[in-house]
Amino acid sequence: MIILVRHGEATHHTQHLTGGWTDSDLTEAGRGQLRALADKLAHDFNGKRDKFRILTSDLKRAVESAEIIAAKLGMADCVERHEFLREKNNGRAAGMTEAEAKAIYRPAATLKELNHRNYPGGETRKEFYDRCVNGIRACADMEKENLIIVAHKGTIQNIIFYWLGFDIEEVNNYNFSVDILPGSLTVLGINKWLEHSIFLLNDTSHLHKGEGYGIFNYKYYKKY
Repeated sequence: MIILVRHGEATHHTQHLTGGWTDSDLTEAGRGQLRALADKLAHDFNGKRDKFRILTSDLKRAVESAEIIAAKLGMADCVERHEFLREKNNGRAAGMTEAEAKAIYRPAATLKELNHRNYPGGETRKEFYDRCVNGIRACADMEKENLIIVAHKGTIQNIIFYWLGFDIEEVNNYNFSVDILPGSLTVLGINKWLEHSIFLLNDTSHLHKGEGYGIFNYKYYKKY
């Protein structure tokens, strides 16, 4: 099972800074989102926490989000920080206001470009996808390990595309995407028919009352 969590609302959202590698903090609202997520996740994790690894982007907003989850699950010493889980590198635009970044932004000729750099020193879309996929391959076995991965919208999208068997060229050609909101939870796994499945996508029900996600109740190939 792979549980994907996008970090909560961060200061770059509220201060109108660029995202990417801007190393922003969670806002108090963002901390509240993650506390609610962790509370609800804890209902599902009774007796199962020792079977999971927690991987996080090393940017502050993701690390703090991961630490909130880890503390609630009794896994405070289990958070692994990884640079490959960062959002797309926005190069010189990191730390800039949106207005400042606009002055150095380089628009692509079309919306379908995979090898274009929007900002000096930044990544292309293909480089970003390859960095995420090569990193997760080297770090973990997604088919055999149970993982909680705390990261960013683009990173989580790349992991979902990879899990479904699409390289970035196919994603581009088929012209599809998935939305991943701040503080959301997504669950991937192998179902009883041995298919790579999405059991839950972009879920924010923890912002409402409830007693868990029921994530262990789906028709997995392997029982947890």
